[in-house]
Amino acid sequence: MSVASDIYNRLRKAGLTEAGAAGLMGNLKAESGLKSTNVEDILEPKIGYNDETYTAAVDSGKITRAQFLNPISGKQYGYGLAQWTSPGRKAGLYDLCKSKGKSIGDLETQIEWLLTELKTSYSGVFKTLTSTKDVRTASNAVLTKFEIPADTGASVQETRYQYSMQYYNEFATGGKVVSIHYISNSGHDENNGYTGGKAGDQTGGEWELRSWYNRPWNCILRHPDPVVRQYHADMASAAAKNDKIGYNQGQRDTFGIQLKAAGDDPAKITVACEADCSKGIIDITKAIGRKTGRKELENIQATYTGNMRSAYKNAGYQVLTDSKYLTSPDYLLPGDILLNDVHHTATNISMGSKADGSTASSTGAAQSTLYGDCSIPAHWFLKGAVHPEIKSIQRLLNAKGYKGKDGKKLTIDGELGDNTAYAIERLQRKAGLPDSTNWGTVAGKTWSLLLN
Repeated sequence: MSVASDIYNRLRKAGLTEAGAAGLMGNLKAESGLKSTNVEDILEPKIGYNDETYTAAVDSGKITRAQFLNPISGKQYGYGLAQWTSPGRKAGLYDLCKSKGKSIGDLETQIEWLLTELKTSYSGVFKTLTSTKDVRTASNAVLTKFEIPADTGASVQETRYQYSMQYYNEFATGGKVVSIHYISNSGHDENNGYTGGKAGDQTGGEWELRSWYNRPWNCILRHPDPVVRQYHADMASAAAKNDKIGYNQGQRDTFGIQLKAAGDDPAKITVACEADCSKGIIDITKAIGRKTGRKELENIQATYTGNMRSAYKNAGYQVLTDSKYLTSPDYLLPGDILLNDVHHTATNISMGSKADGSTASSTGAAQSTLYGDCSIPAHWFLKGAVHPEIKSIQRLLNAKGYKGKDGKKLTIDGELGDNTAYAIERLQRKAGLPDSTNWGTVAGKTWSLLLN
């Protein structure tokens, strides 16, 4: 049995709901990594101990009770599964462990103390954890009313919720994944403001991948070419993951400058820079235009959320306003742009559960493989396949100089015939991928090569 499953089972036995146990565990992971001997990292170099040696010293009495409660005069540091910090809360843990003859780092005893605290000193949180069926409610209750770190803002809430969902998916549903629908969201600086912050993402939450939410959105901007949409999703995801890219309306042009300097790859930006919600998407759109040779994207006339709708429509994007696209993520495709004309915009990353993102194969079954955060239809790479979207593959192969078996540029006909299959094989061989008559077996990697 793993440590995580042991903790989950003990919490469930104590009366916590599936969502409650997962919400608590997501916070414990953020605090200690579920390690019951964890000493707060910044304390270790100050006292010359690591997790194991510190725990042993407390158990032996070399570190006294008073020293455990106050490792350094005037300052407080965390220890254990929940990173107990204040002298009073640490005293309860210490005394319980000693009374049972257990190590201060004993997992079972720490869970007992955790539950004792919840039932007595934090009864409101315990009531939530034993009644709620919503993981976010549970996670936020623990964060804001039990752990209460210095930062309980939206970014921290989202991180702990995602940790909690990992445990919910693993234990509460028998392995059936309840997926988080991701969007790439550039929303605020490190001070939860809009101007004046330091260049780069100081918190990991200035430009981040987070779950879909209803802003509300006024429309969805969708490019009809899946290659363009894929670029939007991949580049927006890469920007969110690169902490050199932050949020600051006063320096919103610096991201575009660094993006172009990095070869239009957000992952390769190494100079701290800033964007805001609209300028980040607009600069990515221009980069897609440079990558694909689409001048209408490279020269798009949008400058802020207020004129994005008209500018993107003029550049060939569909403007979707049906409520099914606006009130849930179910019908969204990777690369869709979510727009509130007055306030905000973001990029959709995940495939909606009801979205028609792939077509049926010859057997009638929709097949897909996973590349990054987005689904790519594997049957596009099946030799002999015929599909309009294969034209996008042929254009990219031509742009990269991969000719057909006849030594000529590929005909843009939407058929994966001998010439197109030969060009794909050359692309794969150059990258060290295995030869295959079933191109779908490496479809995700092939798609990655085509886009980069």
